[in-house]
Amino acid sequence: MKFTENALSKFKKLIFESGDASAGIRFFTTQGCCTPLLQMEITNNHDSADVVVEIDGIDFYISPEADKILSELSIDYNNGSFTSERIKPNY
Repeated sequence: MKFTENALSKFKKLIFESGDASAGIRFFTTQGCCTPLLQMEITNNHDSADVVVEIDGIDFYISPEADKILSELSIDYNNGSFTSERIKPNY
């Protein structure tokens, strides 16, 4: 899992705009037509099974299913939306 500086900056802005400085970002999955879809929300609540990671002062709560997906992605923020790109293996 990797977040660009643009993505981290946007996460911080979203948390600030939520009015709850103690909130974090939770990643979870929902079922799509063929594969799970990665979703996120601003929250203080997380499931006991979530992986909790702090990056650059931001708490991330990641469901086990989302953790599998995020482990292979780099998340960026450009042109008004979050984007993801598969991290290329180093071999």
